[in-house]
Amino acid sequence: MLGGGLLLGVPGTHQPGRGDAGLVPAGSSRVLPAESAEDEDRLTFDRLEQDGGKLIHGGTTFRVRSGLTYHGERALRQVAVSMKVSEGISFATEYSNCEYGTEEPSSPEFRGSRQALCLIEARVESGESVDLAPIPLKAGSLASSGDVDMTVGEVEQRGWSNRKWRDRHRGRGEELTLARRTGSVPPAAGRAGGTHSPLFEDTHGVLFVPMDNPWDFEVTGAALKGRKGERVTADLALDFHGASVWAQHSIENDDPFANVEVRLPKGVTVLSDPEKCKITDRRPVKTYTCEYDVYTSDFEVALLRDGFHIAYPFELRIDDPSRLTGGRIRVVDAQARPLRGDAKPGNNTAPITAPITPGAADGSGAADGSGTTAWVVAAGTAAVALTGLLTATLIRTRRARRRTD
Repeated sequence: MLGGGLLLGVPGTHQPGRGDAGLVPAGSSRVLPAESAEDEDRLTFDRLEQDGGKLIHGGTTFRVRSGLTYHGERALRQVAVSMKVSEGISFATEYSNCEYGTEEPSSPEFRGSRQALCLIEARVESGESVDLAPIPLKAGSLASSGDVDMTVGEVEQRGWSNRKWRDRHRGRGEELTLARRTGSVPPAAGRAGGTHSPLFEDTHGVLFVPMDNPWDFEVTGAALKGRKGERVTADLALDFHGASVWAQHSIENDDPFANVEVRLPKGVTVLSDPEKCKITDRRPVKTYTCEYDVYTSDFEVALLRDGFHIAYPFELRIDDPSRLTGGRIRVVDAQARPLRGDAKPGNNTAPITAPITPGAADGSGAADGSGTTAWVVAAGTAAVALTGLLTATLIRTRRARRRTD
């Protein structure tokens, strides 16, 4: 039994033939005894496609068309269909012979995916191909891509009714129906499609949905203010804005979507570096690669979401203020190339600079009595002394003239 009252083998309220002569009729007494799980395992997905163009814009509704072929020996009286849409996609229509909800995420970093479980009362003969009515879905604004995961088969066998769902409820719209297929399946929607076509595995199909929602990485640099020998902190950071992207390209966590590179300026000594940063080049200009600490787990896809922030504080000692040049922080792809698709590539790089501090232009200050400041003070003192000497000489000369007069 499914929560919400959907029962296997209990006829629904669907009335065959209403509104579409191609609708598959509901099961009747002429159908052979109740089909087994093995019969339903002979249902195979062979059609999965989207309407609405190649790129789906945020806030728009698009439709998914799907179909299957039955290879069993006995006619089916009902077909169970499970649908799961990735984060950023929602169901625009809820059918009355379906239950809807959000699957409990496996860890706090995930938000769960919206799901539907539908039980369609229909008679499907051996060798027959049928298509589901187009299913309307809505694209959100915070997804750069998504997927629609569909499975057909016996409900209890697959454990769908044991899933932990939030907000589990019955749909209130019309019923989802099946119709006999007319014509052939478009090549791009079938099993013979190309690289970007859906993936099929018997009773399972996955459709990838590209979306036209922007995303942006932004890095924050630092201005190192201090004199020779002083300790300073370079408060570097990475922020992510816009549509979510995969944090890792593989479940092994060895192919990140992006890396952060930090190249420190000359003239500093690193006293401590962030835990997420590892040195990759120890030459005079030290270079670090920093992770953003978002990984996949339990075969789930970890996402970088809007508002993500991570700080990279470097504790440094200034050895030579005059050489604090050439430092930078930048975000690149896993092969150290510029990111493709970033909406604002101009903020992928930021400098680590050193504004001139009075008394620190050449690496020394007034404290040791040398350098520019000390020279200016000495020159000023000499000028004052010279002026005093000339004044005294002039006064003595005038007095001598008065005596002779």
